[in-house]
Amino acid sequence: MPTQTRPVLIAGAGPTGLTLATSLHLQGVPFRIIDKLPAAATVSKALAVWSGSLEGFSALGALDDFLTAGLRLTRLHMGDGAHEIANMEIAEGVDSAYPFTLILPQSKTEEILAGRLARAGVAIERGVELSGFEQVDDVVRTRLRHPDGREEVFDASFLAGCDGARSVVRHTLGIEFEGYTEPQTFILSDTRIDGPLDQSCIYIWWSAKGTVALFPVVDGVWRTFAIREEPAGDEPPTLAEIQGHLEANGPPGLVARDPTWLSAFRVNERLAASYRRGRVLLAGDAAHIHSPAGGQGMNTGIQDALNLGWKIGAILAGRGDSEALLESYEAERRPVAREVVANAARTTHIGMVAHGQAPRLLRDTLLSFASRVPAIRRKIQVAMSETAIAYDAGPLYEAVHRISGGPAPAAGGRVRDVERDGWSLWSLLSATHHSLLVFGDPGACGELRAAARRFAGALEVIEMGASAEVLERYGFSGPGWVLVRPDQFIAARGGEGDIGVFDAYARLALEPMG
Repeated sequence: MPTQTRPVLIAGAGPTGLTLATSLHLQGVPFRIIDKLPAAATVSKALAVWSGSLEGFSALGALDDFLTAGLRLTRLHMGDGAHEIANMEIAEGVDSAYPFTLILPQSKTEEILAGRLARAGVAIERGVELSGFEQVDDVVRTRLRHPDGREEVFDASFLAGCDGARSVVRHTLGIEFEGYTEPQTFILSDTRIDGPLDQSCIYIWWSAKGTVALFPVVDGVWRTFAIREEPAGDEPPTLAEIQGHLEANGPPGLVARDPTWLSAFRVNERLAASYRRGRVLLAGDAAHIHSPAGGQGMNTGIQDALNLGWKIGAILAGRGDSEALLESYEAERRPVAREVVANAARTTHIGMVAHGQAPRLLRDTLLSFASRVPAIRRKIQVAMSETAIAYDAGPLYEAVHRISGGPAPAAGGRVRDVERDGWSLWSLLSATHHSLLVFGDPGACGELRAAARRFAGALEVIEMGASAEVLERYGFSGPGWVLVRPDQFIAARGGEGDIGVFDAYARLALEPMG
């Protein structure tokens, strides 16, 4: 890393900002992370950590902390009145090194990531507010307001706006937050619930009057979602109101008590018109917000950070084409968020908003049918796990997709794990450098190996061997190679003699800047 590199400034210490900070720290990139709140949030907020995010935390070296703290989900139950309509396994058909869903309150996710940074000597600057900024060439000149009222001018190499739905960074850039606000008032609670619930399951239940969704939070505590009956005020619900929704719409025999969080909110379905202006970038809720249906928001932000972190690291290390790397961030991540926002809106309308006899009967029929068809069940679960994401736009993809031949997994897709004899490919992947997977007998792809040596430190060679099982897993019938990005997406692939495609990608992401 060049000694004169200015630090990156991360505005916002939620899961997105903390993931980005972790990525930069592991790469040796200097940074500051600030948050205007004087202390970390203690309410649970987001709950689900899906397979795609678990894979990212594995590459960051943080997975064990999450697995120790979280609760693994097993099944999704859906019902109408006294009758269960569907009972589905969670994460069925998910092709991942971590094919399960983890329940972990967002406050705990933040605590784990912040704790790891603290042990490495990195402090979150709390109570520090970003009051403005401007860009001058390759410098982002920021103005920071400290808790004692002191104003500071700080020059950063990049500014990452991870500062939430009311993002100061987005507002200062004048980027539109396109979308709409749902008219209904949603209510939620975290309470203990007495009754026949399995702590490893999710319950979504409805009646002619409405819908209730129940998610485990921690042992004995459940998150309840419902829509307030009109006329709807925005005051927090009472325990009695929550109990009324459970009795009218939920599984039979449930009694809520001992609330730790009661809140009312309006759902926004919004997407930033752009993710970037120069060296100022948006990530997480600053770039996209939507209904909590599906539990995708926090995970999408975490994966924004994983995508952005290695690209900033490459630029500040003097590697690749800086404009191509920065342009690829929005080109890859914004379409993902657009689909997540649209899916969340559809799920909300179908699952929570649509009432009346006709919508209810249609929902009962469709869900009953879907739960009995394995292909439909798997498609739903894979989509929610965020392991089906593939990047098919942007400079990095455009440089290779026409010449990076072979079957799936293709350039832009996610890496597939390989396990044999107690060995897991995923345990060798890292968020700090590219990985070159070489398939074939020892010495295969010799010309490619020679080309890769000039990127020592930014690229590591992993020998995959020549077993039929491993070759088939990656669609090879003979020697070949797959280049993996630090965010665990495939950069390029080719046969033994396909050096041109490797060079085309390397010019944008690995070569020293001219």
